[in-house]
Amino acid sequence: MILILKIDRALYEVDDAKKVYWYRGRNPDWKRLSREENRANKKHINGHTRIFPDGKRKVFTFKEQ
Repeated sequence: MILILKIDRALYEVDDAKKVYWYRGRNPDWKRLSREENRANKKHINGHTRIFPDGKRKVFTFKEQ
C-alpha cells in the first residue's frame, strides 16, 4: 500500500511493504500540520529507507524529543 505522509514542510510517498519512501514535494498545508500528526508520521516511517533521485539511500531514524 502506498501512502502520502505530511512531515514538516514536505510530502513523502511511502511504500510500507518495501519499507522505502520518496520526497514528493512541499507540503502546502504545513502551517496546519499538528504536532501529533507530524510525530505520528515520523514514527510511521521510522526505519524506512529514503531513495534519492541519484540512487543514494538514507534510513530515517525517529528520535523522541
